[in-house]
Amino acid sequence: MSAPQQPSQDAILAALAAQSTATRRAPPQTKGYAELAAGAPASLTTGLEAAGGADALVNSRKIYCPRGGCNAVVLQPGVGEWVEAEPGILPTHPGSPFPAESSTAAYWLVRGSPFAFDNVGFSRPDAAAALPDFAPGADAGKKVKWLICAECDLGPLGWSFEGGSDAWLAVDRLRYAAEPKA
Repeated sequence: MSAPQQPSQDAILAALAAQSTATRRAPPQTKGYAELAAGAPASLTTGLEAAGGADALVNSRKIYCPRGGCNAVVLQPGVGEWVEAEPGILPTHPGSPFPAESSTAAYWLVRGSPFAFDNVGFSRPDAAAALPDFAPGADAGKKVKWLICAECDLGPLGWSFEGGSDAWLAVDRLRYAAEPKA
């Protein structure tokens, strides 16, 4: 009795490609901050009682990587707290895909741990970078760690500090679920 014949490598690859195509989901419907800015922060947040009994505005929508075609979820609803600050905190570059900052800036403060994110990467501490003194969480003794999309490496989307447990994402450098969570 002979052993059954194994499929060829080409047949295996074709079967995997067909399976991948069949199970591929449609990309989520998202909007950029500029499309939602007229109603911000109300269109992006919901009130939630924060630690200490104070009310906080938290994100009411899933937050996605801004790069078209990436579709990585960066943050789930209810995790980021809306914080307003002065503009000009994150570095800009003429070839950057990010919009020029407006006269006011807002950020999502993510407290506690890097595990609060779904898909965010942290750079190594950058000794050459210094954030302005008015940046939320700024501490002259700590090195900046840039936040990037963990799927496609687009960034910086925000920052954190070496040894810190809080991180900030620029509201205008992200995409948002077209509708708030139900």
